[in-house]
Amino acid sequence: MTSPEPAFEDRIAAALGRMPDWQARTTRIACAAPPLASPTHRAVASDCARVWLEGTGPVFLKVRHADMATDVLPAMPEATRKAGALGLGPAVLAQAEGTIILADLPEPWAYARVGDLQDGDTMAQVLGALRRLHGAEPLGQAFCPFDRIAALAAEARACAAPLPDDLDGLLASADLIRAAIRAAGFDRAFCRNDGTASNLMLLHRPGGGLAPDGVRLVDFDLAGDYDPWFEIGSLLNEAYVFEAERRQAIEIYAGRCTEALFHRCRLYGAVDDLMWGLWGITRAITSRRPGIEFFKYGQWRLLHARTTMAARDFELWLRRL
Repeated sequence: MTSPEPAFEDRIAAALGRMPDWQARTTRIACAAPPLASPTHRAVASDCARVWLEGTGPVFLKVRHADMATDVLPAMPEATRKAGALGLGPAVLAQAEGTIILADLPEPWAYARVGDLQDGDTMAQVLGALRRLHGAEPLGQAFCPFDRIAALAAEARACAAPLPDDLDGLLASADLIRAAIRAAGFDRAFCRNDGTASNLMLLHRPGGGLAPDGVRLVDFDLAGDYDPWFEIGSLLNEAYVFEAERRQAIEIYAGRCTEALFHRCRLYGAVDDLMWGLWGITRAITSRRPGIEFFKYGQWRLLHARTTMAARDFELWLRRL
């Protein structure tokens, strides 16, 4: 049995101890985002702290958890820096092994909820920010959700995680999607590969509505070069239930909504669900923090994947990419 992690303040202090210049200026530390796995995974891969510095305002500190080492990919620091330089995310102020310090986004900035994304103007701004990101120079480090699914499935079996009885069927469906995507082809671009609402920061006007330039992208843990439609499909899978809403969002992003793009987004939504479902049930076993509802989150995402892969039109989506 693994030993529990040190207390939050001790973990942050230890991280700052590896950055003496920042440690010397620190006057106060507070938790910026309590970890939550269900209903959305937020602040579970890293501790998120707000650190006040002598003579200046606060900064935002992320310290990766040791039990999440494989959940933060090598491209994360570079991707975060590039997004900050593009004005799409907070600026990177400093970094060390497993730790990154970012410019703070104070209130009235707030993380997005799914309901926020169902507002047309908000979704349009989010899609515009992602279009700019995807149009930037590629990172040069690849990402593949199918490889991540295979790695998580192997890890789940190795740690005796409580796998669903139909896992082989879900993995077989993912293999069919992979083959269909490969046959149709795609161009790689700089992507976050993340559709989670809470990994978007929004700035609302005092009287309501989103401010101009009111979107920031704040999580690049899975960043890498891949098909931008995986990120769009994951986002639409998070935000929408109905076909008409998905089609409208695709048209906003691409200028038109073809059947092939709609099908690709639906399939990628199932892939994202399977990937995070396996992550949840595996981290329920491997994490040193048993109070976080990893298993509940994983079960919900697997149910969503199962529902999409069993849809009447699933074979049609595969055949018409």
